[in-house]
Amino acid sequence: MKKTAILFLLLIMSFSVTAYDLEGVEDGFESFADEVAGTLPLMAGMGLNWNDAYTGIFPRFGVGLTMGAVFIPSTAFEDISDLIGDDTLTDLSSLGVPLPMYSLDARVGIPILPMDAGFKIGVLDTRDLMDIDYSLNYLMLGGDVRYAVLKGNPVLPELSVGVGYTYLKGEVVVPVGDQEVDISDVSNGVIGNELAIEDTDMIFDWGVNIFDFKAQVSKKLLLLNLSAGMGYSYGVSTAGGGITNGTVSLDGNEISATDIAALEAATGIEIDDEGVIISSDVNGGALRLFGGAGLNLPLFKIDFGLNYGITNQTLGMTTNLRIQL
Repeated sequence: MKKTAILFLLLIMSFSVTAYDLEGVEDGFESFADEVAGTLPLMAGMGLNWNDAYTGIFPRFGVGLTMGAVFIPSTAFEDISDLIGDDTLTDLSSLGVPLPMYSLDARVGIPILPMDAGFKIGVLDTRDLMDIDYSLNYLMLGGDVRYAVLKGNPVLPELSVGVGYTYLKGEVVVPVGDQEVDISDVSNGVIGNELAIEDTDMIFDWGVNIFDFKAQVSKKLLLLNLSAGMGYSYGVSTAGGGITNGTVSLDGNEISATDIAALEAATGIEIDDEGVIISSDVNGGALRLFGGAGLNLPLFKIDFGLNYGITNQTLGMTTNLRIQL
């Protein structure tokens, strides 16, 4: 996972640019927000997607680690790539740009009822792993409850339906040095013509509340455990980014509160003395398919899984290691 994080960040670092116009920056990050919104349900689906459709009645439980990656569509970066004249990310692969993820997850059976409940948490900040200025970080918290329609037996499979909730936020931060943003088109020269942002970062970020509904079937065959399922997720999302964490000047002078208020009124964009931020609220639902195969040992379980986002054709891959009783 560490290697994948480094790859993602090094590719994003190709966005070291010097000059562009404000409208282009706005269009680029709004396009990113629109595209990544369709990937967020797949990101939120990482963790708790074990191959067991049903854990069993209490005291049955399991505790494990899920690791994997979700591929952000390369089209999310097309407008920004056009703006800066670098197509490294958009040409990376047909799968998209890999975003590494992990979660610690657990499931426990509910007494009496044929149900189980799960909880997951994932926290990543590459600055904690490596002494670097650029970073990939996210926070994921979630849980679900599943009801066993079929508990499974030597002939019939396990079949469950479930509902869950996940909160997910993430951010990619890359130092891009000194930047210049042409604002003459939006200010008509009255406010000013150019924002200079010294020693700044380019940021891509997202935050989402995901409500998830799913059905899953699984079948144990000797030491193998096979599963397949379908889910529908609805996300209330905010995504975008910008050029920030720097020092802003307007036409060679330190930007004032009056300048900032005038620019925000003229553009509708969040501007302060550190840079420019563009964010969009993007809500909607997405269908996904998931499934996999696992090794079913008496105490230890090893799963390999795939998640496929039908709505925007995105892919996620996971590996899960757990102790399950």
